[in-house]
Amino acid sequence: MMKAARFKQFGGPEVLANVDLPDPHPGSGQAMETATTRTASGTVRGEQLSDVQRYLGIPYAADPIGELRLRPPAGPAPWDGVRDCLAASPAPPQGGDPLLEDVVGYERFVTGEANCLTVNVWTPSTAGRRPVMVWVHGGGYVQGRGLQVWTDGARLAERYDMVVVSFNYRLGALGWLYVPHLLGEEYARSANLGLQDQIAALGWVRDNIGHFGGDAGSVTVFGESAGGGSIAALLGAPAARPLFHRAILQSAPAETVKTRESASEIADVFADALRELGGAGADIRTASAELILAAQDELARHYPTDPLALAPVVDGAVLPLPPVQAIRDGSCAHIPIIAGTNEHEARLFVGLGPAIEPSAFDEALTSMFPSPGRAAEARAVYEAYEGPASAAPTESLAALITDRLFRSQTDALLDAAVAGGGAAWSYLFRATTPVLGGGLGSAHTLDIPYVFDVLDGPGLRAWVGEKASQGLADAMSGAWTCFARGGHPGTELLPEWPQFDASRRATMVLDSEPRVEFDPLGDRRRLWGG
Repeated sequence: MMKAARFKQFGGPEVLANVDLPDPHPGSGQAMETATTRTASGTVRGEQLSDVQRYLGIPYAADPIGELRLRPPAGPAPWDGVRDCLAASPAPPQGGDPLLEDVVGYERFVTGEANCLTVNVWTPSTAGRRPVMVWVHGGGYVQGRGLQVWTDGARLAERYDMVVVSFNYRLGALGWLYVPHLLGEEYARSANLGLQDQIAALGWVRDNIGHFGGDAGSVTVFGESAGGGSIAALLGAPAARPLFHRAILQSAPAETVKTRESASEIADVFADALRELGGAGADIRTASAELILAAQDELARHYPTDPLALAPVVDGAVLPLPPVQAIRDGSCAHIPIIAGTNEHEARLFVGLGPAIEPSAFDEALTSMFPSPGRAAEARAVYEAYEGPASAAPTESLAALITDRLFRSQTDALLDAAVAGGGAAWSYLFRATTPVLGGGLGSAHTLDIPYVFDVLDGPGLRAWVGEKASQGLADAMSGAWTCFARGGHPGTELLPEWPQFDASRRATMVLDSEPRVEFDPLGDRRRLWGG
């Protein structure tokens, strides 16, 4: 069972405390109607949910354990008989998620390396050949899994006649550490293991989704935060580009990739932390997951201003170029994209943490704009939005981090897409959460329940609010699925959504009254343009 939101500490009411909520993924221990289909590895049994079939935890790769730890994904072992795919598999090793656990009330899920590389599929029960939407989860490359309370694909599948897929991929040091630097030539192919897992999952979709009623020739990838950053990397990865046809990048740190030099330095710091915690002989190839996670925590403390120290690496093989450069060069011109951000992304990070002093904004401003003249210009711009930093230090710092980590990188992605000859559409999400009395605004991740049309998901009202606009969820889920079906986000629930270009910068503003604005927040964009 899930527990209701324990969110008095975040400024919300106490009335739901200690109330059990229904499990959002029932199935074990009770009678159910099932369905079966075949895959390249064997037959799988899923659950029949009204007009949708759901298959959870189908292996797309071998378990990354023993000799396969820190190795590129290998194909799954075939099985005889029928494999039950009725419950989610373990998630890759990771720490907790304060938002899902403390605000939404979602209990921490089981983690482990064995049986973690799996896909989940939702498909309408009737025969057909439908567009496929593949979700890439976020979590800073260190957290998350394909199946969460706000990424249940059943409603998208049933309402819009789509096949929806999600999957797990390796996280943290086991997925994103620059292993070749630490372990030498024998591990030369072990960079970007998380990205290689994602490519393997898309390969599974190509080879198997037809058995689930999906069209392997019409695949849209969509993802948020590190999931959006992963999609940028997939756009830059030659092995991935033939496997999907459209892309939606939500709150994507698209430019946040590491060079081999910076990734090597990070790997050295991690290895030092591992030896300090586990002894001189500690080796990432054999260390326990608990020790690896503890060393990751030390790594994060070593890089306090880099929240994505573990991220895709421009290794010259899996990722030959920085993704935005590859996109600008035209390698993805045939793949249309939607990209956008939430207005107050970083309030999630700074608003739920310790109290922010005005000096924190001053220090960040000086770090990001070293020139006194530019710093003064930036201060004036941000004060016009949030007021003096002395009076609103949390909001001011959050605005600065939002632009640095998300909005400026999304602007660069959109500019690169059109410069490379591709089609792009821009959005700005402005719906708000009631948490902290509304002080978090349109925070990071708030868009996800709207896209999946699950505002009524267990515990999610604590995050989206009792007055969350179902009309906006209808419009966003409709636009995303229209794009997946035909390459254009047109829906009767939104005004005409013009294609993005670098001069007019048409942007769909997504709130209770969706509308098109041209270059919203343009003064802030221009601060970062150089």
